[in-house]
Amino acid sequence: MPAYVYRCRTCDTSFEVRRGITETAAVSTPCPVGHADTSRVFTAVAVTRAGSSQASGFASPLPAPSGGACCGGGCCT
Repeated sequence: MPAYVYRCRTCDTSFEVRRGITETAAVSTPCPVGHADTSRVFTAVAVTRAGSSQASGFASPLPAPSGGACCGGGCCT
């Protein structure tokens, strides 16, 4: 079950709620103090390639550009 982070606009409290994906849009989520003015906070997720040899969990960097001036695409000289 996914966990969603919310922030109360009244008391500036952040809190986490676990609920099914289909429930999130339809259900009002008050803060633990009881204020109704809350908003869901976007949380980024790190995604790695399967079989990556990186110990840190991050995907390997992009290969170095091979020509061109600014972006490596060859459109600039």
